[in-house]
Amino acid sequence: MLQEAMKTLQEAEAAAKHMLEEAKLRAEQKTEDAKREGANRVTEAEQRAQMEIADLKRQVQQKAAETASSLVSNMENKKAAIGAKAESAMHKTVAFIVERIVSDEWRA
Repeated sequence: MLQEAMKTLQEAEAAAKHMLEEAKLRAEQKTEDAKREGANRVTEAEQRAQMEIADLKRQVQQKAAETASSLVSNMENKKAAIGAKAESAMHKTVAFIVERIVSDEWRA
């Protein structure tokens, strides 16, 4: 009976040792899997961030182009208005000078 109990105890110890080794291997595998999964998620997040950055850059460039176009158009309109005023002022000045010359000729 004692031998039977010793044998049973040894078998139980061997089974426990085997279960412990298996648990250790499963834990190591799960750790590796988790590390790999974490690395994959980081890579995916970096890729998404790069795509978002590229999209934001495109949006900013488009908005800048639209703003620049609007500013150029506005400046062209102002330039045309200033040119028209200058043209009008020049014609008035020329007319005034011509009138003065003609008036002075009649007096003389």
